[in-house]
Amino acid sequence: MRLLLAGCFVCALALGQRASDYDSSRKVHLEGAVTRIEWVNPRAFVFVDVKDKAGTVLNWAVEVGNPLDLERSKWSAASVKIGDALVIDGVPSRDARRVVYGTSVTAGARKLFTLTARPALPITTPAPRWPNNGHPRLGPAPGEHGYWEVIGTPQLRENSANAVAMDGEGLLKNLNDADRVAPFQPWAKAVYEFRQRTLLRDDPMRQCQPPGGPRQFQMPNGVQFVEQPEIGRVLVLLGGGDRNWRAIATDGRPAAQADEVVPTYYGTSVGKWEGNTLVVDSVGFNESFWFANGGLPHTEALHLTEKFTRTDRSTLRYEVTVDDPRAYTRPWTGGWTLRWIANEDIEEFFCEENAESTFTR
Repeated sequence: MRLLLAGCFVCALALGQRASDYDSSRKVHLEGAVTRIEWVNPRAFVFVDVKDKAGTVLNWAVEVGNPLDLERSKWSAASVKIGDALVIDGVPSRDARRVVYGTSVTAGARKLFTLTARPALPITTPAPRWPNNGHPRLGPAPGEHGYWEVIGTPQLRENSANAVAMDGEGLLKNLNDADRVAPFQPWAKAVYEFRQRTLLRDDPMRQCQPPGGPRQFQMPNGVQFVEQPEIGRVLVLLGGGDRNWRAIATDGRPAAQADEVVPTYYGTSVGKWEGNTLVVDSVGFNESFWFANGGLPHTEALHLTEKFTRTDRSTLRYEVTVDDPRAYTRPWTGGWTLRWIANEDIEEFFCEENAESTFTR
């Protein structure tokens, strides 16, 4: 069973905020009245007027989590009202803005914006299968519904780099470990190290760009497969991307050639079953996104071979081989595991990063 609390800073990725925006070495205590509520994806904020030691009233923005997670736990924009007195303990922004991630938000004796525990994982049973071909279903069995959610903090790094320590956003604990993450070309390593040093500030997802490539399976809020065998297609729907879907052709067509397709965020994908594993060949990626968290670079030469293996009802193993000869010296492979969330549906995700434009310094 997993317990996520809006007051848990290490749960940053799961709740939708960016841990790199905040300085976890410092703490802030605030007391004040609510002036505004911005319940927007991917980060919800409550604004409060706080009187400093000199008696000056300053307005602070308090991040309280991801609205989708909060709403699953019955919290909403109506959970607080303008004028409510709040007591906030939190982690301040790294820059000079009056922004804090609220590790504890209370109104009187009532603790706000905590998340309830996920139900325990079901007892492991065999994966449901299609009756006509025996392939495991990537989606729910008939009469059921659900989706896949990442476990822990999925990190795209070469499988042989087991000892590389990084956080849920892909930030290295030690930048000297960069060489061990992937077999970089010199320019690609320099780009990766720059993105790491600047705490991923240029991440296109900050401008609501889609999480293309393997990153779509690193996102909070889950992913759902809609299999359409009658037309030879699998749709991938994202709970953590902005109105995104991806199509994988499974009608027996040959793999696409990069020079024949228009580059996109998700590429052109062709899949086939090899035993219990769906193997997907994808080319035709643009360079407008980061294909993994942590800032790993790529070029339009990116070629991905993904493997999806549902080992039982509750477990989906994701493995990807990255082949981009312009960015890496050789192909390399990484992966992680997703778990089945039964009896729930992913929610449509709209990126609405407008609250931050009004932050004051």
